[in-house]
Amino acid sequence: MNLLLAGQLFSFSLKVTAGLVLLAGWRRYRRNSLLLWSLFFLSSSLSIVSELLGFNLGVPLFQAIGVSFLAGGVVSLLDEEAVGFPIHSLRLAALTLPFLVSVYIVLYAKVVPDPKPIYLSYGVAGIFYAFAGVVLWGVRRFYPRSGTLLSAIITLHGIHKMDYPFLRPVEWFAPIGFTLGATLNALEVIAFIHVVLSERFRNIVEVEKPEVVKKGVFIVSPDRFKAYVEALSDFPVLAFARRSDFPERWEVHLLTTVEGPGNIGPTQLHRIIERTRSYLAEAHRENVTGVVVIEGLEYLMMYNDFRSVLKFLATLADYIALYGGMLVLVLDEKSFDERQLKTLRQVLNVGEGK
Repeated sequence: MNLLLAGQLFSFSLKVTAGLVLLAGWRRYRRNSLLLWSLFFLSSSLSIVSELLGFNLGVPLFQAIGVSFLAGGVVSLLDEEAVGFPIHSLRLAALTLPFLVSVYIVLYAKVVPDPKPIYLSYGVAGIFYAFAGVVLWGVRRFYPRSGTLLSAIITLHGIHKMDYPFLRPVEWFAPIGFTLGATLNALEVIAFIHVVLSERFRNIVEVEKPEVVKKGVFIVSPDRFKAYVEALSDFPVLAFARRSDFPERWEVHLLTTVEGPGNIGPTQLHRIIERTRSYLAEAHRENVTGVVVIEGLEYLMMYNDFRSVLKFLATLADYIALYGGMLVLVLDEKSFDERQLKTLRQVLNVGEGK
């Protein structure tokens, strides 16, 4: 067995194994990012099969499909972690990606004596592969080591794939290229598994339930909330607030118009809902009462009308009821009129907090 074939078989086995492991993880945690990444590995394995069988069209086709799943998984992870992608970064990507693809195509046509469109499409997919790695950099706040490592490996792997159209026809380089690709595949799988097995990805660790934790929706004043913070200091609370000085165990997302890792804009209510759903679902699977805190309703009311905020809170209350969690609304009741407070309590079925 030559080195090229060995590298192909190793990469194939690795991708199929990783795909099945992540698929099993998706069945347990039901996170969309896991499902898409599983499909990414399985699609990529079909690209290798295509090359082994001489089905040249399948090589770039399955690579492109795989990269689509990879990018979709990255975006899903950002959404699950409520990490917004800065507008200026999106603008930069929109301005540069089409230009980079065009330059890449022109360069390939000029440098390679006998250019092949099939090889070229494989390389173009590598550009978006690397782009997915750069986008993944946004989760470094939540996954300092594993997220940074995965982002770097995916980016490097994408860059390596970009040399495919230029060097694949070079017979002596093919074994080296596949060996390098196999090494990056192995590192990639390790980094993916490291992220997926982290306590952060699974959201909840087993902890003792504080007495203050009760199922339902509760409205507490800012003064009373101080006692909640102290009682829940060692509990993995999910909080959306205007400040960040909360216990270290808490996952805090700032409500602000300033862009930053984990920050959520006041009009991005859907991101709060999605992160809350993911958190509560995992807490429920781990038999833990998930606690969600929203401090800053007055701020949200500055950017949304009362009806929109009420619908948003009603959706959160539905998830709280579905997964048996606790929603704490920190609210100065003087900020709302009597009619709004009555409606709020009725729609949310507010309980009496301690």
